[in-house]
Amino acid sequence: MPSASWLSDARSALMPLGRLTARAVLALVVLVALALATTSIGFSCPAGAQALPKGAITLTSQDPWVQSSSVPVRLGLSVRSPIPAKDLLVDLALYTEPDQSALASRYEFDATATGQLAGLNQLALITFSLRSITEAHGSADIYVGGTELSGRVPPKVPPNKVFELPCPPRYGGCGGVYPLQVSLVDVLTGQPVTVDSFTTYLIVVPSKIAPQERLRFSFVVPVGAPVALAPAGRPTVSSETISRIETIAHAEASWPEAPLTVDVYGQSLLALARSPDHAKLVDTLASERGTIVDGPFSAVNPTRLIRAGLEDDLANQFDRGNKVFAKVLHVSASSRVYIATSPIGVHGLEALAADGISRIVVPESNLQSLPSAGPAAMQWPYTLSAPFRIQGSTVKGLQADPGLAAHLNGSGNSALRAQQLLADLAELYFDSPDYQQPRGVALVAPQSWAPDAGFLSAMLRGLASSPIVTTVPIGRLFQTVPRGLCQQPPSVVTGCSAAVRSILNPTLSADGSITSGQVQAARGQLAELSSIIASDTATINNLDDAILLAETAGIDPSIRQGYLSAPLAMMDRLGSELSLPPGRTVTVTSSSARFPIAITSGSRTPLQVILAVSGANLTSSTDMKVVLKRGTTSFIVRVGTRTSGDSNLQLQLLSPTGRLELAHAQFTIRSTAISGVAIALTAGAGAFLLFWWFRSASRRRRRHAARRGRNPHHELASGAVPDPAS
Repeated sequence: MPSASWLSDARSALMPLGRLTARAVLALVVLVALALATTSIGFSCPAGAQALPKGAITLTSQDPWVQSSSVPVRLGLSVRSPIPAKDLLVDLALYTEPDQSALASRYEFDATATGQLAGLNQLALITFSLRSITEAHGSADIYVGGTELSGRVPPKVPPNKVFELPCPPRYGGCGGVYPLQVSLVDVLTGQPVTVDSFTTYLIVVPSKIAPQERLRFSFVVPVGAPVALAPAGRPTVSSETISRIETIAHAEASWPEAPLTVDVYGQSLLALARSPDHAKLVDTLASERGTIVDGPFSAVNPTRLIRAGLEDDLANQFDRGNKVFAKVLHVSASSRVYIATSPIGVHGLEALAADGISRIVVPESNLQSLPSAGPAAMQWPYTLSAPFRIQGSTVKGLQADPGLAAHLNGSGNSALRAQQLLADLAELYFDSPDYQQPRGVALVAPQSWAPDAGFLSAMLRGLASSPIVTTVPIGRLFQTVPRGLCQQPPSVVTGCSAAVRSILNPTLSADGSITSGQVQAARGQLAELSSIIASDTATINNLDDAILLAETAGIDPSIRQGYLSAPLAMMDRLGSELSLPPGRTVTVTSSSARFPIAITSGSRTPLQVILAVSGANLTSSTDMKVVLKRGTTSFIVRVGTRTSGDSNLQLQLLSPTGRLELAHAQFTIRSTAISGVAIALTAGAGAFLLFWWFRSASRRRRRHAARRGRNPHHELASGAVPDPAS
């Protein structure tokens, strides 16, 4: 703190600036002086330090395994606190069971991970001053001694920097997992006050473990669940998916001894292959194809599809996914492994088996007790560390461990969560280190998990150097770990895993789910479109993919409808690219006439359509199968009219099945010709009139002659000369 005389001199020097200005500058100087008096590890007190009124201590790194007394265990620590460094200490407290052994069960491990250390024995306490940690560049070195550990603690190491393990033989000796509580302590008042703390673990492995005796571990990371293709097939890979793959690829390149299993969906792989900017990512995945699970084309929920009556579509999902993997990654055969990121029902499992799946990883919530047994937790209270036979199915199952997955998104920072995950795996190994059969567990990350580079680096570094855990791809775990042997759970943990488990049918709501009617309607529209653009297989395949993408679980209903209506939208676009002549009046002078029709197409793909000509007063209707290429195509249309005058003529461009109209136009046919019927009627009328006139005239002559014969004197009297021959 600045002295009183220094503050007085500063006040005098600032008086000429004015009272308010002087006070402001003086306050700023005092704050700077206080900031310089405060220390922190790695960085100066950050601008946001006022949000931490007491301080925080975090783990930045840790040597994961303890195998020798001669090698220190280094902990990287970061401290941020407004409290002066001279008033802060860092305490490291090591805990054991009351019998001074390592943690006895996974249940106790889970409790200690949340800071619950009650009931445990504090074996020893090592204290570091904050200044000493600062001088060691933010690290604290400790040593661990024990009768079973190789090497000796160097003589120069002070005894107060050594944890000496009792290693009771009857309780497993030195090997095991030991909670280590790291605390930041304020000693200003003389009464130590814990400012912040966390619990990490010392994993002690005193002897060399043969590779075949190690715990097999598979870390499965689903990638590419978000839809990555537009309805027309254009790649739209999300930045989230790109980031995941890049993070995984970088971690894998750094630690190839600890391979991750990547569960990739075909649609994301196809989208990456279509993106020139992401060619390197595809090459990276291709180089690691032995660790890739070839999932279905999109992230579907098999149970929902089966219950919607879409069994064939589930098969289409796997078939399309296999084709994408074969084309992009040059994979000749499917892994036949399915990672169930959502619960699978009994019928869904049957459908998966019919589609070629022989091994499945299921969540714990998907398993239930066998008939006439208690609840699942009571039936098998221990960790399932081997595959099992699924009752009523030929598919081999493996449970995804939920306890391991909990470390992915815990409350601690990445380095701490990585060490806790390693300790959890070690606890599984030390449950039954002498079990004769190989054991294995799997961690399946949630689809929503975003891989953290720091977490992956710390975890894979630990796994690559682990003396008790071997990291393998999920397919390799199924191959190297035999099925469980126990029909009933043993009274104590022995390492024997369940031989048979039963699938629990999940309860699913129907809200927002796809229906069979929606898919059938979309496929019917695609069939119509395919008959029009039969040569454009790329577009047809993209639209078929769009229907598969519409089946993705959890997508917004409006987005789903956009994919389902993609074939109809394409047909509308094709129709908009077709142009028929504008409606007009065509005058014909005979009952049968021919006139040209010019149709313009803007489509790059040849269109196979039907040109339909029809009209109510036309003597004939014409359906012509035509192929419309890009540009203008002319046709001669023949029409016949029944009567003279105006008649409507309809021109339609239809799909080959005639069910869909792409374009239409209407013309008026004006006929000035006299039809044969009219001529016949006119001639008949004339003949009839002529006949009627001749007949009438004949009758008049006969009547006139008859009158003359009855009255000859009348004729003589009138002066007529009679014919001498008469």
